Amino acid sequence: MSGDAFEIHGEGREGPMVITCEHASARVPAPLSTSDSDRAWLETHWGYDIGAATVARRLADRSGSVAVLARYSRLVCDPNRDTDDPTWIRTHVEGQPLSFNQDLDAEERDRRARRHHAPYHAAVDRLLAQRLPRGGDVLLFSVHSFTPVFAGAVRPMELGVLFDRHAAVAERFAGLLDEQGFHTALNEPYSGMDGVIFAAQHHGAAHDVVYLELEVRQDLISDAAAAIAVADRVGAALERLRLRTKSR
Repeated sequence: MSGDAFEIHGEGREGPMVITCEHASARVPAPLSTSDSDRAWLETHWGYDIGAATVARRLADRSGSVAVLARYSRLVCDPNRDTDDPTWIRTHVEGQPLSFNQDLDAEERDRRARRHHAPYHAAVDRLLAQRLPRGGDVLLFSVHSFTPVFAGAVRPMELGVLFDRHAAVAERFAGLLDEQGFHTALNEPYSGMDGVIFAAQHHGAAHDVVYLELEVRQDLISDAAAAIAVADRVGAALERLRLRTKSR
């Protein structure tokens, strides 16, 4: 079952992960309208995580797992932030105003929460509630991407493993990614300790499952073929992570 706020990929699968992709789409749903300036931002990393949706779907397919992907832009309201976070709805990007986010009243903010944010998170909750009784270890795995350069600073890492708990699992996973030939960093280019992995943390803690967020550098996954190739290498590392986790 999919909805206006989310897509379910692989409904009913019983694989070892529930995969999420909060920034999968650049879509701005009606009744909102966009200007030419807005559309230019929506096509960049500000609007969505380039390549992340392809990686998430491929990981779900190769592991027999289910994935949930947001169907609205993070600039409408960010599913990877709580509704009281000041960046949940951005009014400006790099100093430029977003026309559909100006002078929002409490009613409009509440409408976006009810129509977009809440249904997406309800879908994640439902998938975890369906999967957990079927047995076996379950990993909640959130897929994102990041720019090679931000604010003039080059980001040399190719992958980032973000966490606030489960440090030992994160460290093992990073090592396995390195064995796949990636340059991997822990809690970079963002830190899970800083509240930026809201979706994984919120649902992982609520359902008492191990959770991680993966950040992939966007130049590695800028087209579908490249994204699938990266996902296959990440998937190989995840398969070994499960074996190691079960053996401990």
